[in-house]
Amino acid sequence: MEALAEKWFAEISRLVEITSDAVALCASDGTILHVNRQLLGILHGRRAGIVGSDIKDLLFSKAFERSNHKPPFSCDGVDNSLMLKLVDGSFVPVRVRALKIAGKRFALAPERRDRERLLVVIKSLEEDYARDRQTRRLLGQLQAANKRLSGTLSIIMSTMGTKDMPHLLDAVLNKLVDTLDADGATIYLAESGGFKLRGVSQGLSHDAVRPPDFIPLGSGVATYVLHAGEARRLSVVSTGSGKRMGTLYDLDTRQSASLHMQDAPPFHTLAAVPIFFGTQVLGILELGWMRPTTPRTSDVSVLEVVCDYLSIELVEVVSAMRARRIGELTRSLDRLRDILFASGSDRAGAQAAMLREVCEILGCEVYPVAYDPDLDCQAVACDPDCRLALSGSIEDIFFSVRTPASITGIPNDHSAFSTSASDEPGSVRLVRVDHSTPAGCLLSSRGLPYQGIFIDLGEDGTGRSTFGGEGAHGPWRRMLFLRRAGQEPIDDVEFDYLERLMRDYEAIDVGARSKESDRRIAQTLQIGMRSSLAQVPGIVADALYSSATKHALVGGDFYTMLRLPDERAVMILGDVSGKGVESASMSAMATTALTAYAWEGMTPTGMVSSLNRMLTAFSRVEAFLTVFVVKIDLRARIAAYCSAGHPPSMVLSHDGEVEMLTTQSGVVGAFESMRYESGSFTFSPGDILFMYTDGVIEARDAAGGFFGEQRLREILLNESAAGVHGLCRKVLHELDTFSGASLDDDVAMVALRLDGIDA
Repeated sequence: MEALAEKWFAEISRLVEITSDAVALCASDGTILHVNRQLLGILHGRRAGIVGSDIKDLLFSKAFERSNHKPPFSCDGVDNSLMLKLVDGSFVPVRVRALKIAGKRFALAPERRDRERLLVVIKSLEEDYARDRQTRRLLGQLQAANKRLSGTLSIIMSTMGTKDMPHLLDAVLNKLVDTLDADGATIYLAESGGFKLRGVSQGLSHDAVRPPDFIPLGSGVATYVLHAGEARRLSVVSTGSGKRMGTLYDLDTRQSASLHMQDAPPFHTLAAVPIFFGTQVLGILELGWMRPTTPRTSDVSVLEVVCDYLSIELVEVVSAMRARRIGELTRSLDRLRDILFASGSDRAGAQAAMLREVCEILGCEVYPVAYDPDLDCQAVACDPDCRLALSGSIEDIFFSVRTPASITGIPNDHSAFSTSASDEPGSVRLVRVDHSTPAGCLLSSRGLPYQGIFIDLGEDGTGRSTFGGEGAHGPWRRMLFLRRAGQEPIDDVEFDYLERLMRDYEAIDVGARSKESDRRIAQTLQIGMRSSLAQVPGIVADALYSSATKHALVGGDFYTMLRLPDERAVMILGDVSGKGVESASMSAMATTALTAYAWEGMTPTGMVSSLNRMLTAFSRVEAFLTVFVVKIDLRARIAAYCSAGHPPSMVLSHDGEVEMLTTQSGVVGAFESMRYESGSFTFSPGDILFMYTDGVIEARDAAGGFFGEQRLREILLNESAAGVHGLCRKVLHELDTFSGASLDDDVAMVALRLDGIDA
């Protein structure tokens, strides 16, 4: 009987070794008789040190209480949640099930009941808990991502098309602070000579944490970020005597730079993003935290998306403000011109009236500059009884250092008042004065205003060049127009105003000025709305955009291509109804929203439907758009698309066949109840997907005939054999030939050679 029992025990021992659970075979009193490898792996112990010990010394209840009479688990096969003590003394959570068993080959008489055995099955819950923690962490990341996405779209929806700069900036900054859990945000816009604070979030307006109002060029975070040319995560540390100096530490490049604390932001850590419009600098957006931290790269990505959108809105608002300012200055020029024409021979009286008008509209003070016989040098008239001697000639003091007319974000290739400069001897000369010039340094050292414009009217005999004597009160031919340090420097429009005034050019029709201003604004938007295609392995791209208008008014055509994970790409081509600033603004908003939807993983139909809901829910949107969105799986060589009101795209196979993508839906932004259809196609390596806006097929010849889809199809068949490179340019050449180089609408074309990715 003993031999049979031992044989039975050996069989049980072999069985527990092949199970995936951790198992212990114990005597009825809890003595461990055998453990399998799985349990040894959990315990991190050796068999010899465990066999013979008591199971009650290994398993404990959650309160870690040991029972002297019975094991801490039931023996009916029910789950028990306990703690398993490891060899090193630590504990892990486990689930325990146990049963009493006995050998069938020996009787269970009372004297043989010590042959009963406990089969204890133990499963570690540590991996389950770890998975739960991982799930909670991923859920938290997903919630944060959803918050960033909803916050970004909320910014776009709440600010799109606004003409009020304070409302625009306040809405953007406060929403960013809430979305990214920051302590504050600021925005600086580029002005002449530096950056002016234009917006702060709630909580940064009181004096204790007030950011600097103006940061000159060469100082502060703005200059550092502009030199970098991209977003930066930064840390500010105050050092030096009296805490006048500090250190700006770049968390991305691990480099540091010195920083004047009067130009420092009120944050300990910040993410700073430059706002570009084309190649022009509009300003700097700063998002900061008062505590030491490391901004997440995802937060910086959100800021970059917002700045891309904000650049369009800002240039529109700034352009509107610029247009209003030009109108004010134009009316001032008209009034001054009337004064000059009515003055007759009283030039001194006319100049006095003119200077009063200039000082009022520019908010500056005027200081005559002339030769002082008593001082025997050129001098500045600080007041009627005090003059400041200039140590040097006019050339040395004012014209030895040339400063730029403007650094503002609006291009200044032409005067706002259509003024043409002349370099002939005796012509009017204007030059900026600030702390970087000899004249500015001298004025500052005497406590006088030191930033403004010096005007030299030339040697024409129309003004005084000497103090004292008859007519000492003017008219003057040299003058300083200065503003105090707390004021903004004179900007480029005001510079043009002074230049136009002092040159006394002929009057310019207000309507012509307004038209010229609109043309410059549109040209600026044309630069900023340039579309781009990401480089995607497996796709070779060729694209072209051509403006049909003679005055560079902006059309609404746009396109972009995104490279997604898992060998996928999304191509977007759209056309907004109308032209001008509103059309460009809507194009930027649509591109931003569709890009966000693409990264969220939506299908083309879902992207277009979501965009339609967003546009129709926004009451200020009056335009609509057509769009073609295609999502390309380069490994599976299949593409899904949604064509919403867009002309049908074409797939050119390498064997000379053309497939029209005819699954069509309605336009976007017109009807909330619109439903959009999805289409798909497969492709072989070398096939070309050709997309275009309606300006291509709707081009007309001299007789009024349309270019048409069939003509486009034939040209593509003839030209695609030479490859995708230059294909769009060849189509444009055919369009110019057909229409006599007089297109009625803008055209955008994109050709993608789909090579795919080998498995």
